[in-house]
Amino acid sequence: MSNTIRLELSTDEPSCLNNALQREMEAAERQRGKPAWIGVDEYIRRLDACIQKVTKAFEKATGA
Repeated sequence: MSNTIRLELSTDEPSCLNNALQREMEAAERQRGKPAWIGVDEYIRRLDACIQKVTKAFEKATGA
């Protein structure tokens, strides 16, 4: 079980965070199959989960 961390973001910060997570996920996907990135699939799954949570929280906060 993981601990919950709450962040307070302005309305433009979730999109910046989402973009940064997306770029990190794309960089990790390029590393698939390389020996130094043995856990890359799990890392990508976690990044994707973070992106989904940021998107969902932003939509809930803005009513989008």
